Amino acid sequence: MKPNKQHLLTILILLLTSSLLFSTGHGASVLKTTMDEMLTESEFVFEGRVLSVESRQTDSKRIHTFVTFEIQEIIKGEYPEPTITLRFLGGTVGNLTMAVSDIQFPRDAERGVYFVESLERNQVHPLYGWSQGHFTVTADDTGTDRMMTAKNQPVTGLSLDAESVQQTNGRTTVKALSTGTATGVTVEQNRKNAKGLPLNEFKQALRKRLNEINQ
Repeated sequence: MKPNKQHLLTILILLLTSSLLFSTGHGASVLKTTMDEMLTESEFVFEGRVLSVESRQTDSKRIHTFVTFEIQEIIKGEYPEPTITLRFLGGTVGNLTMAVSDIQFPRDAERGVYFVESLERNQVHPLYGWSQGHFTVTADDTGTDRMMTAKNQPVTGLSLDAESVQQTNGRTTVKALSTGTATGVTVEQNRKNAKGLPLNEFKQALRKRLNEINQ
């Protein structure tokens, strides 16, 4: 049988390389995390702008999407270059698509704040908590940069010492599936009725919490 030109290859990933994942029988699901955990456990946190998004077939069975960012401001960690490229599993090359459940790639020309779990390990998704560690920035009608989730919901509140969590071996975890937003992040479902936190206020809150943790 000749392959259909619109052939779709769907991969359901069962992954053991990240403590944020567990097997459900339908693929990989991401556990809900907290803002505190994302901030403390991410190796690199930065404000950036997407310069390019390119999907490549990296071997006979895998496609990866490479997203290159301009680093505009470092919030946590160090990086020696002005740009950084992060690799996500999945994408489309020609008529072949590898679709990975729950992965959302940053868009071309997107601006945002990104929580990178590791600068060394190759992972299915490089951002901590997947979409939970992916925030976008949108300018309002006055030109003020405001914070949004990866799903384009305004971030209206931020708590970096969120309650309703459990301490396990010194690590903060939440025993629930992610809905795309970490515990400690308040969002507004109706975008018309709310504006996200200003970008500068968001970054200041992250730095303040880092200082508290490091004292």
